[in-house]
Amino acid sequence: MNRHYDAIIIGFGKGGKTLAAHLADKGQSVAVIERSEKMYGGTCINIACIPTKTLVHDAKRSASCGELDFPAKAKAYRRAIARKNEVTAFLREKNYSMLANRDNVDVITGTASFRSPHEVEVAAAAGTLVLSADSFFINTGGETVIPPIEGVRDSRRVYVSTPCSILRSFPAALPSSARGTSRWNSPPSMRNSGRK
Repeated sequence: MNRHYDAIIIGFGKGGKTLAAHLADKGQSVAVIERSEKMYGGTCINIACIPTKTLVHDAKRSASCGELDFPAKAKAYRRAIARKNEVTAFLREKNYSMLANRDNVDVITGTASFRSPHEVEVAAAAGTLVLSADSFFINTGGETVIPPIEGVRDSRRVYVSTPCSILRSFPAALPSSARGTSRWNSPPSMRNSGRK
């Protein structure tokens, strides 16, 4: 499939979806290319702000029940992960529908690479697409940055959101690549300090 658009946006994050809607409202034809159907809506909705806040909320609610034994913590954690998955799936679908239901916007799942200043090749499940546009916008999201502070990278008390939010069962101890602090496994001194 070869097709020309007024604008191609690579990445379906907050900026990209807002820009796509704006350009579509002005009558432009737009393609939004996202490499993963699990990332419609972007980083905040799927792997960062929203899932993290959902888990923190449920952790605080669990902590208000007092000290729980391991099986009770594991059950609460499974319930929290299920709720987080429901929230992110709902928001992902809402964001997808917001664009995909417009006549002049195509949402394409695949990996884009530039062939020329005005063409991209998209490796999609159905095959390779060659798309051209007058304007391109790169909106490929963010990634976690751990500051270069001595001891932070090796600390057992520093976590990043993504690995914590994809665990399916409550771990006895989080692996070093999934470090961070939550109400489920933070030390008592932090649990009771009121720090966020």
